[in-house]
Amino acid sequence: MRSSRRKFLGGAGVLVALPALGIFRPRFARSNADPPPRRLLVYFLPNGRVPANWIPPESGPEFSFPATLAPFQGLKGDLICLSELYHTSATLSAGTGDHALGTGSCLTCAPYPDGGLHGDISMDQALVKALQPATRFPSLQWGAGEPMACDFGAACSYTQSISWAGPLAPLAPIINPLTAFNQLFAGSNEGATAEAQAIRRESLKSVLDYVLTDADSLSVQLGAEDRQKLDEYFTSVRELETRLTNPAGECESGPAPADALDYPGRVQAFNDLIALAFQCNQSQVITFMLENGLSGRSHPFIGAPGGHHGLTHGAGDNPAAQLLLLETWQAQQAAALATKLKSMPDSDGSFILDNTAMLVLTDMGDGGSHDHTSLAQVIVGRCGGALNTGQSIHCGGAPLGNMYVSLLRAFGVDTTSFGVDGVAPLPGVNV
Repeated sequence: MRSSRRKFLGGAGVLVALPALGIFRPRFARSNADPPPRRLLVYFLPNGRVPANWIPPESGPEFSFPATLAPFQGLKGDLICLSELYHTSATLSAGTGDHALGTGSCLTCAPYPDGGLHGDISMDQALVKALQPATRFPSLQWGAGEPMACDFGAACSYTQSISWAGPLAPLAPIINPLTAFNQLFAGSNEGATAEAQAIRRESLKSVLDYVLTDADSLSVQLGAEDRQKLDEYFTSVRELETRLTNPAGECESGPAPADALDYPGRVQAFNDLIALAFQCNQSQVITFMLENGLSGRSHPFIGAPGGHHGLTHGAGDNPAAQLLLLETWQAQQAAALATKLKSMPDSDGSFILDNTAMLVLTDMGDGGSHDHTSLAQVIVGRCGGALNTGQSIHCGGAPLGNMYVSLLRAFGVDTTSFGVDGVAPLPGVNV
């Protein structure tokens, strides 16, 4: 009798997700397995980018890497560097806060008429609506920033959410890595007391111990490839569990709860969680905000103690140098995750990044001038061979919505429009 995936995952009354293993496929499908799913990851970077440090001056396959793009150099063949994109919805919105205008509509391409809560469906949710993925979570929204001051005259959701289910429906990100981990592996309860969270962590350890023990009996039935996948998966789960339940150091804001991580630790934890969520097919659509729009976060751990927003406007000591360090560090986090996905085998022997479109998304061009007329975005990954990677494209003022038309079409969505300005795919992006 074949092994039961449900029986194996049901230990201790809790389901624990596993990567796709050949043993759980129907016998007749072993030699003709379905292709791996295509995945979307939106990795948001706030407060714009310094164009000279971010945009390749060349167009075409032979392009160079300015300072803050340099962390992606090892992924050159997987990149599409897009520049000169016009953010129409930000210019049409009637609000007064430029960061709300930029962040609030950068994934929706939908202008809002005033400072109240409006918005519209974001590209990630349009993709979910079109594809209706059968994963446990149709989409996930995560972020490493904390609640902060909102932009002038604008609802806080415009700077603290990029994913929208539709008008009036922002999807606020989970900002606690342990909550996100419990969401994936032990159920979620963001309002739990510290005592309840401690019980949950101990319960989680027990569940994983049970499943790891049970895995020994299953492993004798697995082939070498499946055993390797299972070993890699549980090793990564254990490493992440240790990091989240036994954090080192404290939050800068004062005494930390038992599960607290400092900001770099949270970013690292979320990077690992995103990889795990894709690896075990918990979701195929994830948005992650490295920080909120209008972020004033200080980064003293890299020698940039000035607040991010202030640095973009020339405030503080040597702001250009600090901003260079800060934007480089943020790019390093995105590139590290992309590199991790490039090393993780997918169900057909390719790699997860091969079947992913990772959009490194900025909310404006030059943050110092609040520029909405010339944005530069980076796509990493071939999306199952649907994207023409390994090039830089100067888009000549094409609307930002056209980029989303290209991405939707890469996932097989038959559309020529998105948002207020998307009317056609960007030339050269789709295969």
